[in-house]
Amino acid sequence: MKRRKRILVIGLGRFGAAVVGVLWDLGVDIVVVDSDARAVDAVKERTHAAFVADATDPTVLESLGTREIDSAVVTFGDAFEASVLVVSALRALGVTQILARAETDRRADVLRAVGATRVVEVEREMGHRVGIELVAPGPPDLLEFAARYRVVPWTAAGSLVGHTLRESGLRERYGLNVLGVRPAQQTRPARKASLMPPSPEHQIQEGDTLLLVGEDEQLKRFMDTV
Repeated sequence: MKRRKRILVIGLGRFGAAVVGVLWDLGVDIVVVDSDARAVDAVKERTHAAFVADATDPTVLESLGTREIDSAVVTFGDAFEASVLVVSALRALGVTQILARAETDRRADVLRAVGATRVVEVEREMGHRVGIELVAPGPPDLLEFAARYRVVPWTAAGSLVGHTLRESGLRERYGLNVLGVRPAQQTRPARKASLMPPSPEHQIQEGDTLLLVGEDEQLKRFMDTV
């Protein structure tokens, strides 16, 4: 079984604590850090390591084993200067996937410039989602049903490589469906790359991106197995 993904969450306000809860349910190894001891105490039972420290100090980040981290989430949002310091330090330490929260477009641009690979503007994204839900056709209970499902991009590796989607057992063994495939050798820039329709005969290659949809427990079982 391959090593489980290890994610660092910096900042444990409502947004950060919610991220920790979802990651814990998905079976991810979680490391958290916040300067507020009460915030750390509130989530430490759902983490693998929890620290009370000032994450804006690069020596603190390095002491947390940041070089072993697959991804980091910086959740400060309103503390913009702190976010910039942390994101730039994480990039300098070699973290390749850094998600940061921003309050405005301008701040989002700055965070990208110093190394964030994904910036979340929570209010804008939630407003977009709520707007769609308000005008979406269908009974409201179907929206609640849909909330149990997640769409997750998975980079192909391990035992499924070399098998076709038909042979993979994603649907039969794990209850997952593939919404699309982006081949590893696709050369177009990532921001313009599109997904191919999921042909049952597509042979999975290492590095392919499969867009999976399924319930939380099914996704967790799959991620723990492959």
